Amino acid sequence: MYLKSESTACFILLLTEDLNFYSIISAHYIKEKFMSHSLTERQIVLTLAALSAVTPLAIDMYLPSFPAIATDLHTSIPNVEFSLSLYFFGMAMGQLFGGPISDAYGRRPMVIIGLIVFGLSSFMLSITPQIETFWILRALQSFGGGIATVNVSATVRDMFDGKESARIFSLIGMVMLMAPLLAPSLGSLVLHFFEWEIIFVLLALYTLFALGYYLFRFPSVKQKRTKITPIQNYKIVLSHKLAMIFIISQILSSSGMYTFITSSSFIYMEHFHISPSKFALFFGANVLMIMIFGRLNAWLVKRIEPLSLLRFGMSVQAVLGILLFVFRNESLYLLFPLIGLYVGTLGFIFSNSISLTLEFFPTISASANAIIGVLQYSVGALMGFIASSMHDGTLFPITGVMMMVSLCGTTLLMLGSRGYIPHHGRQS
Repeated sequence: MYLKSESTACFILLLTEDLNFYSIISAHYIKEKFMSHSLTERQIVLTLAALSAVTPLAIDMYLPSFPAIATDLHTSIPNVEFSLSLYFFGMAMGQLFGGPISDAYGRRPMVIIGLIVFGLSSFMLSITPQIETFWILRALQSFGGGIATVNVSATVRDMFDGKESARIFSLIGMVMLMAPLLAPSLGSLVLHFFEWEIIFVLLALYTLFALGYYLFRFPSVKQKRTKITPIQNYKIVLSHKLAMIFIISQILSSSGMYTFITSSSFIYMEHFHISPSKFALFFGANVLMIMIFGRLNAWLVKRIEPLSLLRFGMSVQAVLGILLFVFRNESLYLLFPLIGLYVGTLGFIFSNSISLTLEFFPTISASANAIIGVLQYSVGALMGFIASSMHDGTLFPITGVMMMVSLCGTTLLMLGSRGYIPHHGRQS
């Protein structure tokens, strides 16, 4: 009872920090004190990456358990698969809801609320008796995840500017990608020794650990506050021409990755006759390429402007998309490295594009990030659906979509970003 009261008191104390103290100190001084006396840069990256990882863990860990869930809940596998679509929908709604509120009331309360909702839903999923309840809880789980994760990029924007924010985004992305790299194998390992319910228990425990570390070790970061005006915030973002060029070009390029993910089992296991165990290795190697390119970007962005690296990454991806389409009928040994490089270029695209976009919106960065997240999930899912609907037993529709989205994204960026001038946090 004492420990519970003490934790509650700490929670209230941390949520009601004296803002007057911060009002008399410059933002630069806050950053220096924060970095030197609380968390190192590495700890900041690991903490924010851990928060971002809840979504890929929740998506990928339970994929191997679909047959077991269907059996225990007396339903079909397609009904279990429907929970994945609900998860994407809940993520979008959580981001749309959480973004504007965090811009008004702060990142910290919304991250805490989101993680609590995610953690409780994860635990309840482990004891759900029927598929309808499972659907509702998955949507609720993703809603909490959306509220929490939409604030990660906004937190980076509150703490860092320009090249430094692009570098931090690269490092966070590199660490966060460990989740989809390991999650399917971790889920399979759990199923080998336990029932599927333990997967959601582990997700709840992971969330509890991430919440505890964030709550007691990650201090509040000063941000510019706004009124809660979701429609107005989204209107500002959607009407900003250059920001939307960065957003749409990034979404087109990333939708090539979603197309690949949607069709990856067909590409490797059916078209090239790879065994399921080897499929995990091939898929993991593709994810690993994003991590490697992301680490390279974090090093290069210290010396090169983010826009130059973004243009480079998208141009290379467009060329690789053309090569994938031209050589689609060649052997696995040619297509596998081309796919790896194609996906890997996102290590240059994600971080630089988000950094450039959020620089336009210092006071509503969470709202801007919500727009990015919703469009990214929606367009990515759409392109994957288009490739699947055109399925003809060959790689023609898959590589065709991957090539077209990359070419369109690159063309839009090159034409639309001409005359771009770094704006150093100025909101326009």
